[in-house]
Amino acid sequence: MPTASQFLEVYLPAICMVGTLLTAGVIGSLFFVKRSGDRRANALYGTLLILGGLTQLHFMVDFLGWMESYPSWRYQPIYYSLWLPVLLFFHVKVSLYPHYKFRWTDAKHLALPTGQVIYFLAIWMVPDWRHPTGRYFYNPFYGGLEQMLYLAGWPLYVFFSYAYLRRRRKQLKKRSLPRLLWYLRKLLKGCLLFILVYGILAGADFLAFKYLHADLRSRPWYGIGQSLSFTVLLLWLCVYGGQVLVWGRRLRLMNIPEEQRQRITP
Repeated sequence: MPTASQFLEVYLPAICMVGTLLTAGVIGSLFFVKRSGDRRANALYGTLLILGGLTQLHFMVDFLGWMESYPSWRYQPIYYSLWLPVLLFFHVKVSLYPHYKFRWTDAKHLALPTGQVIYFLAIWMVPDWRHPTGRYFYNPFYGGLEQMLYLAGWPLYVFFSYAYLRRRRKQLKKRSLPRLLWYLRKLLKGCLLFILVYGILAGADFLAFKYLHADLRSRPWYGIGQSLSFTVLLLWLCVYGGQVLVWGRRLRLMNIPEEQRQRITP
């Protein structure tokens, strides 16, 4: 029987992580069969949730200490941190402009995320290429530099998304926000808030290790805070996804014509 401290420090965060992981997988899968809205936007958001769930699985395995018991689990290709802000940005962009056609210049956004996938596939298939500690600072795909890119990428892509949102609102020339824009604005605000908390924790860990020679990752409160910060972010993404699925289904049940539905459905 676990003690109260064990329940709060280990079991409760693990339960929350498993819950959001499964929720992200289910809602993400439903976006691929969603009939309302733009299919590309739906596929992008479905991919975002599924990759977010896999990344959550990586964090959960690390949080529970299984990577220490089974070192090979650290190198499983389930870590997609650099994909998440990029997929969110393109989901917002395509949702606001359904007729947008992807260009070759958009490939620049995929350089680092694609490199991360190739890196994990390489070290998964070729053990000799693995770093002894798993992460190392100058690794742009799994290490300190990767965390810096991750923390910089979220606010940057949220800013880009907001720019498209403001432009679209001006083009519509409406005083009140259409439901699609309202959903997207709430989504972006929530993401920025939760990633700010995650950034504060990561920054505190870096400063404490560099200047105080203190390892915050060994402190229970830090592990809980870091794991729950990403969990809450993923939960927020799931809440938005659930709202959009319910609203899209409601429009279909109201028998609104497809052409009109495409203009108002998230």
